[in-house]
Amino acid sequence: MHFEAVVRPDREMGAEAIKIHRLRRSDVESAPIVWKVLPSFLHFIGTRLLIGYYVDFDIAMLDKYVLPLLGIELPNKRIEISRLYYERKYGDAPPNTSIDLSFAAILRDPCIPLPEQHDAFDDG
Repeated sequence: MHFEAVVRPDREMGAEAIKIHRLRRSDVESAPIVWKVLPSFLHFIGTRLLIGYYVDFDIAMLDKYVLPLLGIELPNKRIEISRLYYERKYGDAPPNTSIDLSFAAILRDPCIPLPEQHDAFDDG
């Protein structure tokens, strides 16, 4: 089960955003604005635990829209994958240990194949 939506940004898309998310202006110009999609998204997540790679960043981005709509930030509990990985892999590591918290490193340890390339629908 997953939720997927394209929304039209509320400001001009910069070249870096297009490069990272692999969505062009033409891909989003006819998409609904975030306020139209947000109620469905909030219904979908409900009170579920949110798990992600640097998930606090994503939730902070969502909270810019959730707070004016609901008067609160997302109250969902969350698990930050990079922190969990760090604690399990490097928690007892000696000083000066080289630490790699990249998404690729986190997937490599349990032999999970990397996605071919990052896009807005495979965001971590």
